[in-house]
Amino acid sequence: DDHKNWCDLELSKTSKSASDKEAKLSELAIKIENHDLTAYELQEGIREADAFAAELRAHMKESTEIRRTGKHENEVAIKDAKDAQAAIANAISVLTTFYKSSGAMQKESYEFAQFARQPVQLPDSPPMWASSYTSVTDPTGQPGGIITVLEQVSADFSRMESDTKAQEEADQQAYDEDVQSCSIELARRRTESEMKAQERKRTLESMSTRQAEQKAVSGELAATSRYMRELEPACVQGDSSYEDRKAARTTEIEALREAQAILQAPAPSFLQRRLRGVA
Repeated sequence: DDHKNWCDLELSKTSKSASDKEAKLSELAIKIENHDLTAYELQEGIREADAFAAELRAHMKESTEIRRTGKHENEVAIKDAKDAQAAIANAISVLTTFYKSSGAMQKESYEFAQFARQPVQLPDSPPMWASSYTSVTDPTGQPGGIITVLEQVSADFSRMESDTKAQEEADQQAYDEDVQSCSIELARRRTESEMKAQERKRTLESMSTRQAEQKAVSGELAATSRYMRELEPACVQGDSSYEDRKAARTTEIEALREAQAILQAPAPSFLQRRLRGVA
């Protein structure tokens, strides 16, 4: 039966086409969902990288401000220590000169001046000998004592200068290392953010392509389903079954064959027809 064969073929082709399109839609839905998840994860990665980079920049800014303040304080401390040492050195010089000139401190050998003059003639009892020398009660103790104290204070300022310079050098080295480390990490995070942004862009483009394909396949599936519905009245929901249509067709063919046989039989002569008429 040509009609049945055609129906069977069309129904099979249409059903397979619909199944293929449904499978394609399921595959596209999974891909779109994966693309959407990947895009979300990449966006989170970009946000985290940018947030960490912002924290690094804030840390570097704060560290720079702290280093600038610390450097200024160290410079002031070093200058104060140097100024103090210079002032103490001047004080020691003045006191040393005074005590040596007064005889409270012994002069160095090179400090004695050689003068060619007549010896001084003193009376037996000079007026000054009746009064006591009140400026120094212990000529050998106090000058050495006060100068020793000043020298110790100067040594303390010298040590403070040295310690401050060492601290400044250590602080600067630590700052330089921290800035270098932060700069490297900042560059890495910036690159990470840029690469993830590019990957996310490609992912969204791919998802857009899949969505367009999904829309097209959905349209094709709708057309296929519509065609399947159009086939049903003629191939599935007819007024008679296939067996009924086959029997009717067989009867029709036999009737046509009988008519053909009658038409092909030889016709009787005119005389035979007359004799039959007389009889």
